[in-house]
Amino acid sequence: MEFKNKFLVWITVLFIQAGAIAQAPGQVTLTIKQAEELFFKNNFLLLAQQYNISKADAQIIQSKVYPNPEVTADMVAYQAQNDLYFPSGQNGNFAFGLEQLIVIGGKRRAQINLAKLDKKMAETELTDLTRNLQEQIWESFYTLHHKQKVIEKYDKLLVKLQSLIGSYEVQVAKNNIALKDLVRLKSVYVKINNDKSEEAEAMIQEQQKLNILLGTSSTIQTVYSSSDANLFAAKSFLYDQVLSESLENRPDLGHAKLETESAKLNVSLQKRMAIPDITLRAGYNQRGDAFNKQYNIGLGIPLPFFDRNRGNIQTAKVNLEQQSKNVSYKELEIQNQVLAAWQNYTRSVEEYKHISTLINEDFEAVYNGITSNFQKGNVSMIEFADFLESYNEAQTEVERVKKQLALAAAQINYVTGTNNF
Repeated sequence: MEFKNKFLVWITVLFIQAGAIAQAPGQVTLTIKQAEELFFKNNFLLLAQQYNISKADAQIIQSKVYPNPEVTADMVAYQAQNDLYFPSGQNGNFAFGLEQLIVIGGKRRAQINLAKLDKKMAETELTDLTRNLQEQIWESFYTLHHKQKVIEKYDKLLVKLQSLIGSYEVQVAKNNIALKDLVRLKSVYVKINNDKSEEAEAMIQEQQKLNILLGTSSTIQTVYSSSDANLFAAKSFLYDQVLSESLENRPDLGHAKLETESAKLNVSLQKRMAIPDITLRAGYNQRGDAFNKQYNIGLGIPLPFFDRNRGNIQTAKVNLEQQSKNVSYKELEIQNQVLAAWQNYTRSVEEYKHISTLINEDFEAVYNGITSNFQKGNVSMIEFADFLESYNEAQTEVERVKKQLALAAAQINYVTGTNNF
């Protein structure tokens, strides 16, 4: 019986562990292009923004609809003379009317054009949102990669140090090595491990940010090789080329120009709104004012003596001037963004090429040589500790420069509104 109970407990634990493993987020390895594909498929902000285009389509349909006709009907409710309720026939009266508003002056056509412009603006807003989110993806992706590579290098150093510490502990126990050397080695280990912990905390936050952008809960392992960095560094741009591309393709500038075009159309519409519309009427009256079974037609038009829509016209003109200034401001903003992005990219390429020349495979060979000579006693503890710190800083700097180059490329994409990389 006791064996049976233990067996049941064991099976239950296995099922619980299997369920936990099944629910744990998996790991996925992504390049930047694969990350962007996941973004276009899963990002909820992007998907939600697309509904604005559908709403704009619906408004175009609505702007084409003509005003509904109005039908009226009247009959006698109570005839006091004969004390009759709802009399009919010769004792009652029934009247019927039909009215139709005729919109003139091109107002309806102007409203349709405004609705079409609203759709174009919704499309530019979607494009601009995509541009901004893609920049965030690049920044988050390469920041996460930087953290992962730095932690990976920390792990290699810590494994090496842990092995050395184990060997030193044995030698200290035999009084072959001074205790201070072991303490110094452990201090180096603690320092590197603390640095790793700080990087790990930042990495977790960056992982969460990237997951939200990509619409996933998986643990993402980023791929960014030296060959990828070399491709980023291989391109060259002239400032005038980048500026021209930006002024032509930037969706936020396109949106500002559409706002100006919309403001012009609104000025035209408000002027047309001052033109009164016509109301056509038709009616039938069983006991008319002049004849029985009287059929009437009529025409109604407001007389523009007091309201000539001057206030709305003036507001529309002021708005047009405002939108024109916004376009000029946006162009100036783009020029400065392009200059900063171009300068930053040029500097990042030069720095990457320089550091790639300085820190190469020879650097790793020196590290292996120093470590080997330290274990043989040919290098002092102070020299070894100083070298480890310098080596650690150099490796971290390489990853920083690679990250900086990728982000500079992302800025070129962002300011031009195109995919140059």
